[in-house]
Amino acid sequence: MSEILRKGKYTTVGPEDIWKVYNEIHGIFRGSGNTTTPKIDKMRPSDLTVVTNPETGEKMVIPDGTKGISFADSIDSLATKKVEGQVWIIPNGKKIPDGLVFNIKDIDHPLLNVSEPISEDSFRGLIADLVKIMEPCGVKIAKGGKVVGQYLGSMPKVVNNG
Repeated sequence: MSEILRKGKYTTVGPEDIWKVYNEIHGIFRGSGNTTTPKIDKMRPSDLTVVTNPETGEKMVIPDGTKGISFADSIDSLATKKVEGQVWIIPNGKKIPDGLVFNIKDIDHPLLNVSEPISEDSFRGLIADLVKIMEPCGVKIAKGGKVVGQYLGSMPKVVNNG
């Protein structure tokens, strides 16, 4: 499922290898949530490829190696991108649900996607499973990228190795 990361090219990293790539950080961060849940449930066309199965009429999320729901390697990366809201983390070592992968071109910006075509309902189930392992950081990113609060596990940033 996974390949060696190549700078400037998208690489798909499966649940079994994600913590080999992000082994020196506390986890992978997601902004734009609130204090009770991370926001991952929006299925925007810019994030995911969703098609309708012509035989069943069912909407399907299909893998796309250049898309995904945005995460980051650090709170600093989220702040730089001015992602507002509460910050949540997938702690290093937590088991990412099978069926989900990360597409990585820029090491500081992993994109969550699917490993095979699945129904929208199944995708929402995988997201619900992922949300169960995520933890709030007690940090908020305010307007203009201002970080409010502190989370000691947020450093260091990952560095592209080429």
